[in-house]
Amino acid sequence: MAAVEEKYRRLPGRRRGVISGASLWMGSDHILLVRSAWFREEYKRFYLRDIQAIVVAQGPRFYLSMPMLVFSAIWLFSGLFMGTWPNSVAIGWIAGTVAMLAVWLAMSIAGGCRCRLYTAVSRDDLPSIFFTWTARRFLRQVQPLIEQVQGTVDASWTEAERGSAGPAVAAMAPAEAPRHAAAAGHTLAADLFVLSLVVSSIVGLATASSPAVVWNRVNTGLNLVQLAGAVTVLVQHSRGILGRAIQRVAIVSMLLTGVTFYVQTFSFAFINGVRIGAGLGRASAVRPFVVAHQVTYGLDLLLGLIGAIITLRGTYRDEPDMIKN
Repeated sequence: MAAVEEKYRRLPGRRRGVISGASLWMGSDHILLVRSAWFREEYKRFYLRDIQAIVVAQGPRFYLSMPMLVFSAIWLFSGLFMGTWPNSVAIGWIAGTVAMLAVWLAMSIAGGCRCRLYTAVSRDDLPSIFFTWTARRFLRQVQPLIEQVQGTVDASWTEAERGSAGPAVAAMAPAEAPRHAAAAGHTLAADLFVLSLVVSSIVGLATASSPAVVWNRVNTGLNLVQLAGAVTVLVQHSRGILGRAIQRVAIVSMLLTGVTFYVQTFSFAFINGVRIGAGLGRASAVRPFVVAHQVTYGLDLLLGLIGAIITLRGTYRDEPDMIKN
């Protein structure tokens, strides 16, 4: 007798990362998790009769798919030529960048989640589900099938189990507190440092080609605030208050600022010396320096985004692994 071919239908949620991906499929009596990495695929089945719980935990998920990364690279690359654009186009590009970043951060923070599937012998993350609305769609499709196989759990029994588990969970909480406190994710100084990175980069990109002296002073002041924030972050890291991730962002920021300042100072002095020697007068602005400033501010914006992700992860690190609806 010929074997019956299994037919699958795709469940909500799909992850398409740079080198890895994941998806969920519904079979006749099981859920199939497919993980892919380069040219390799891994499969794992979760039979409906063995599933004990599917838990959704809220928390930030800063996910970037391959299409999003390609679009972001093209969009940011176009910003390198901002110096040749009209002011209205440059302002529109900056506003669009800020708007897209704000939408992505809002979705990642407010709608992010983790989803885990529990059986008697395993606990597996479902990486293709990283937004709460996707988790709700997934549960709406899967829950009736699980109840059809296992039956519906009595509500009074569930409440009794919750009540009996309460004291045990509370007793474990103090033992976990020192570990989280020793690895603080953010402080007010770190938050202000990240904010200064974002603000200074946006203002710098908008005014890099402006000849007005006031913008030069504003950018200098913002750079000084940024350096002060980086120094504060390094001091707090040395005292064990901040983690290593935000400390690395501060070091890279200081190195970038220092290299840009010294290269610009010596190069501009050399060019002016050559021009004065040739009787051409001093140069008020040199196009390569404007492009260099834009590249530097673009890197600062990238560092600010990385710092924001680190800070937000530190903010939500102490959130419980499971939540109740």
